[in-house]
Amino acid sequence: MTRKSTPMFREHKTARSRNRSFSRRAFLGGLGVSAAAAPFLPLFNSSAQEGSFPKRLVLLFSANGTLHENWVPSGTATDFQLGPILAPLEPFKDQLVIVDGMEQLRPGPGDGHQKGMAMLWSGSQMLEGGDFQGGGNSGTVGWGGGITIDQEVANAIGTETPFQSLEFGVQTGGATVWSRQSYAGPNQPIAPEDNPTEMFDRLFGDLDIDTEALEKLKAERRSVIDRVKGDLELLEGKYGSDDRLKIEAHLDAIRAIEQRNEAAVPNCEVPSLNTGIDHQANDEFPNVSRLQMDMLAMSLACDLTRVASLQWSRSVSNTRMNWIGVPDGHHDLSHLGDGDQSMVDKITAINTFYAGEVAYLLQRLAEIPEGNGSVLDNTLVVWGNELSRGNSHGRNPIPFVLAGGAGGALETGRFLQYDSVPHNRLLVSIGQAMGADVQTFGTNDPGSGGLDGFA
Repeated sequence: MTRKSTPMFREHKTARSRNRSFSRRAFLGGLGVSAAAAPFLPLFNSSAQEGSFPKRLVLLFSANGTLHENWVPSGTATDFQLGPILAPLEPFKDQLVIVDGMEQLRPGPGDGHQKGMAMLWSGSQMLEGGDFQGGGNSGTVGWGGGITIDQEVANAIGTETPFQSLEFGVQTGGATVWSRQSYAGPNQPIAPEDNPTEMFDRLFGDLDIDTEALEKLKAERRSVIDRVKGDLELLEGKYGSDDRLKIEAHLDAIRAIEQRNEAAVPNCEVPSLNTGIDHQANDEFPNVSRLQMDMLAMSLACDLTRVASLQWSRSVSNTRMNWIGVPDGHHDLSHLGDGDQSMVDKITAINTFYAGEVAYLLQRLAEIPEGNGSVLDNTLVVWGNELSRGNSHGRNPIPFVLAGGAGGALETGRFLQYDSVPHNRLLVSIGQAMGADVQTFGTNDPGSGGLDGFA
């Protein structure tokens, strides 16, 4: 399925936020047309019609595996007790689905971390012969080789919102295969936004504009839209089929922006933003995490998007969690032997910290009323990791925690145990729960359908 927003359009999002401008050259330059820049910033449409609430999907990532013995619950499918790592999620136990026994199939090039990251949400083999050097004798690899499930769902349910999807990050690093969890398609990584200030400006910049100024800005945008559409429509008859497809893609993007420009600004709460922190400083990691989650929650509540992701650090993360008394680099710790009790204690503490962050997001979503329930009831939150265990680069079992009811599509309060089932089946189940028409997902699994007993 082709995404309406081209990768080129997505990669320029940060520059647009900072400069509050939209470059016609960004659209037309590839077609040999140049033009001056003009003011442009997306507006937001209103929330769902009264009595009808949208389903939403949120993907969460943390790195370097876990310790299965401290992560896995005990008990039965419906009568289970959370282990030490997942203990912060106890208040939401009735809204969880914990999935154990998923195996990540890993054919093709790349080392464990690279494959784990690129395949986590895509289930597809990585591209060969790229610019990234793998560990050991794994050779060089390229980007991920398939669309990720968040983008598949966004193509299905994200066309009515100002942002088809939103990608939040916390100190994710540079543009490498280790730092991208979402893909619009093969060789189309989507960069997460690490800077809360940039994301705040992108999401809520228009909400402080008074009515007169807002209408003036809308009129300016209409003029720009009309000129750009006119230029593109004139070009359609002058180029071959391949170039016409590019022009159509740009026209689709312009039409989506035109719709946002005419949409009403929603009556929603703008989260507070502490601009006095260095979002790249190691010890600001937990503060940046909370800022990003606050904005993620409000972007769903305001119906700015129905698909979002949050990436804590990156594969091979070496964040030093001084705030929980763990000054060692996370990745370095994860490669120590199982007989090292200090490693066990510290890796348990690190993963427990992340479980606490997940709990914070769930609490924020649960606090936002929606009908007789909350935004959480209509959302599916999925927390995953690129490895099962760090020191072995393990691929079985990959830990997954799901939360929220997905608008009634998922029975919660369950602990599901499987025996080395390809995690592609979980991706299919996620897509189906969100309304995407998928029976298989990714290239790694020849099977069909979702997980038995999931729905």
